[in-house]
Amino acid sequence: MIFWWSTVIDHAVPLRTMNAMTLDKWVPFRNEGPVVRCRLFCFPHAGGNATFYRPLRNFMPPDVDFCPLELPGRAARLDEPPFTSMSALMEPLDRALQPLMGVPFGFFGHSVGACMAFEAARQLRSVDGRIAVHLFVSGRGSPKFAPADPPQARPPSDQDLLAILGRFGGTPAAVMQRPELIAALLPALRADLALVAGYAIDPGDHIACPITGFAGADDVAHPGSLQAWRDFTRGKFRTCIFPGGHFYFSPAAGALAGEIIEDLYASVGMHAPDARP
Repeated sequence: MIFWWSTVIDHAVPLRTMNAMTLDKWVPFRNEGPVVRCRLFCFPHAGGNATFYRPLRNFMPPDVDFCPLELPGRAARLDEPPFTSMSALMEPLDRALQPLMGVPFGFFGHSVGACMAFEAARQLRSVDGRIAVHLFVSGRGSPKFAPADPPQARPPSDQDLLAILGRFGGTPAAVMQRPELIAALLPALRADLALVAGYAIDPGDHIACPITGFAGADDVAHPGSLQAWRDFTRGKFRTCIFPGGHFYFSPAAGALAGEIIEDLYASVGMHAPDARP
């Protein structure tokens, strides 16, 4: 499901200020410079980390900075407690991402990360008040509305979490066969599931930007539930279904990147590279 042990950073010049150190923790893979015309911040699946999304980043054109986010409790942040509350996550994330919001920005989220991305699009603003230009959700249905009396869910056991890993796939066999790696993975997985289980929004909490929904045709999470995202935006909405299961984009990263680029360029008012004069 993840490759949590990699901590490679691919921006060329190490920055030494406290703000840069914060950015390095939250956004380990990024570009900085005048060539960047828009950014897309990527939220991971449950227990996932930034390294998992580097193949997708590699398909982006130079003017689109695809930035996988590194949440606490994994990879180089393994010693930090993971968040179990959406509101608690958004506050430090807002501060961390501000230096990168000087260009038009959007959000992408896969699986439980789709709910994180939606809440980021709902809450986060640039210093001058600009909102996200586009939201991309993948492999998950829309958030639920807040009930008057929220049910109390039983925390999942380690066996429950292992069953989830087996059900959705994506975890390398080399990880599943090593108890010490699984032991390091489970706290972040449990925290992410708790975070999204406790997340609900009030009816009418829409966002203004367009939403694009992606899913694998054979996803056990039921790609048909993507249609429910239509009710959460006042902008345009469309879906795109790919062959494959929950982690459909592992073999289809190039095709997925193409769909993202097309919609992102349209929302920003940019022209695709092959359409430029």
